[in-house]
Amino acid sequence: MKALDRKLLRDLWRLKWQVMAIALLVGCGVAVAVMSLSAQRALTGAQDAFYADSRFADVFAQAKRMPASVTRDLSRLDGVTAVDARILESGLMDVPGLSRPAIARVISLPDDERRALNRITLTQGRMPDPNRPDEAVALKTFMEAARVRLGDRLTAVIDGRAFTFTIVGAALSPEYVYVPAPESFMPDDAHQAVFWAPRPAVERAAGMNGAVNAVALRVAPGASVPAVLADLDRMLAAYGGRAAYAREDQASHAFLAAELKELSTSASILPPIFLVIAAALVHLTVSRLVEAEREQIGLLKAFGYRDREAAVPYLRLAAVIGLTGAIAGGLSGGGLAAAIVDQYREYFRFPLLEPRFHWGAFAGSAGLAIAATMLGSLAAVRRAAGLSPALAMQPLRPTAYREGLLDRVARDGSVDQATRIIVRNLERFPMRATLAILGLASSLTLLVGTQFLFDSLDKVVDQAYYRTLRWSESVGFAEARSVAALASVQRLPGVFAAEPVRIVAARLKAGGREEMTRIVGLDPGASFQRPLDGLDRPIPFKGRGLVISEALAARLGLEPGDSVRVEVIDGSGPAADLPVTALARDYSGFAAYMPRRELNHLMGEGDLASGAQLLVAPDARPAFYRAIEGIPQIIGSSSRDDTVANWRQAMAEAFRVMISFYVSFAAAIAFGVAYNTSRIALSERARDLATLRVLGFGQGECAYILVGELAILALAAIPLGMLGGQALAHGLVAAYSRDEMRLHAVIGPRSYGISLLAYLAAVSLAAVLVGRRIWGFDLVTVLKTRE
Repeated sequence: MKALDRKLLRDLWRLKWQVMAIALLVGCGVAVAVMSLSAQRALTGAQDAFYADSRFADVFAQAKRMPASVTRDLSRLDGVTAVDARILESGLMDVPGLSRPAIARVISLPDDERRALNRITLTQGRMPDPNRPDEAVALKTFMEAARVRLGDRLTAVIDGRAFTFTIVGAALSPEYVYVPAPESFMPDDAHQAVFWAPRPAVERAAGMNGAVNAVALRVAPGASVPAVLADLDRMLAAYGGRAAYAREDQASHAFLAAELKELSTSASILPPIFLVIAAALVHLTVSRLVEAEREQIGLLKAFGYRDREAAVPYLRLAAVIGLTGAIAGGLSGGGLAAAIVDQYREYFRFPLLEPRFHWGAFAGSAGLAIAATMLGSLAAVRRAAGLSPALAMQPLRPTAYREGLLDRVARDGSVDQATRIIVRNLERFPMRATLAILGLASSLTLLVGTQFLFDSLDKVVDQAYYRTLRWSESVGFAEARSVAALASVQRLPGVFAAEPVRIVAARLKAGGREEMTRIVGLDPGASFQRPLDGLDRPIPFKGRGLVISEALAARLGLEPGDSVRVEVIDGSGPAADLPVTALARDYSGFAAYMPRRELNHLMGEGDLASGAQLLVAPDARPAFYRAIEGIPQIIGSSSRDDTVANWRQAMAEAFRVMISFYVSFAAAIAFGVAYNTSRIALSERARDLATLRVLGFGQGECAYILVGELAILALAAIPLGMLGGQALAHGLVAAYSRDEMRLHAVIGPRSYGISLLAYLAAVSLAAVLVGRRIWGFDLVTVLKTRE
């Protein structure tokens, strides 16, 4: 082993705790990248394999009723390679053990499994016997959540007909990897039932003998999907077709795509923060080491070592720090990815979802980590290479101390000597203090900026489900009905009040952009649902104008007073240019509102409602649910309280894991910066502190001098960290908001308190670990050595 190699090993051992603290920061950065991209690879791999095996379609469309022979015409469309027609109907179903009825979707199984699209994957039991009209396969997620077993008999009311069947199998479907509830993007698996049964059985239940109402298409690679959508809309218009949509707008796929995007965002935002701070700490550590070893560097050069050879050990030291952190980060990132994938299994149902370590992410992040630490040491390495032997071996010129601000202020002796020593040191090394403050502030920034998620979710729930939506229950009709039907709904058990609502699907176009959304038609005096402005004030309707959400307006580039093209998907598909009269502060996604009568006028229909929003007495809800199960016209039911409870539980579980990661990473930053700052100060000032001990200072006073400097830096970093947290929260809102949910950058006192406690705990731990060394000083040994 060469002499310089032995020197490197001795330096690593002597600085082992500082090296480990910096490597911890490097490891956190690498771990975030590996964790995010490995989880993304696992999801992507499971998605691609499942989609390929099940022949997941590229385009979907529905109609009221069309002949099964329409598949021949659709197969002739340019770019279409496969067509699958089926029957898809919905209704309510009583499930033993559930107080509220479940929404049941019944889908016909294909006649030829080999040519079918969106094929299901059987996970338990068997497929239904084509000759048995009373057998069905159920979605696995529903069976698990509702505690339904193979052999159970259930009855769903489909189009006014009772469809009773026995569950003979459990299956997964590419269309229902993720199943959001009607009034929330979060899943409610127990109340979202999907069944597949032989075509003859579904035909009888839906009254669709020889007809279908849903089609799925595969599109050739390179073919124009928008052109296929336009041709499909044109062909299905005669059959009451609703607008076709591509895979990217399919609910399950869209949510999964948003999750994959979030993982990429995490991998690109957080690792640079850790690596920049680690590079700054490497700079401080190696610079201090070069200053302390000036004479050794001069001796090496005097003995014949070239400039590069004398400087290389310091560069290698930085590389070892980066490599150590990268390896630790890769190992921990793989473990964290496995934990996230395990959590994803609760939301995304694939036949096979296993952790997949992303070696490319590890190699790339490790390379960046090593490069960052080496760049951090570059200035000190260049200084070591530039030292001439004669100059390096001369004693350092004594520092010319001048009277500082504190000296002028505290001439009367109001400040004790130990405190004056602390502040003098901060005054004489402003750059070092600035770097330490920025590093500590960054940790608090990460803590505050991620804790806001809980406050934001509370704000979204309050805004969406208690201010905008004020009903307790809602029901949906199979088809739009006369508003006079509201009287029969009001007579249901426990109903205090009811308001009609008309909801239609539409495309909004403006400035070359377009978005699929739904237009909610409300009565002008409605109180159960009302669009609100930025100050939570109800927005009045004005004529035929639209009130659209701020998110939708931003997506389409609209402002109040602009005109937007509205193409209704339902019914005969009317279109019109309507003015935008106001923008609503709506956190629940892309929404548009207009007066219900004006919406009906646009549709060319009478005074109709597609559903009702109700206020139901809590103690009467079981009777209310039993009553609506027997009404054929009601095919959908939602409970605000159940939706909010499920929403809070799911989001709390999801964010608890993520926030735990962020808190750990932020605490690692605070600890790493605080420990290295104090450890460098101890190394540089050990002789000074030992001298003070000899002059009569106590151990506590010496520890106060050492730790007090860190305390001042930590306190000075708090305002910067708070401001940075606010900025990070706004950045995360822009990065993580989805179409189905818009976050709000609000931070409450509780979040500030948790962030400060975690920050101060990490800094205090570092201070204790370094400060306790004062009691272990061997004064004779310390005073003999220069370091």
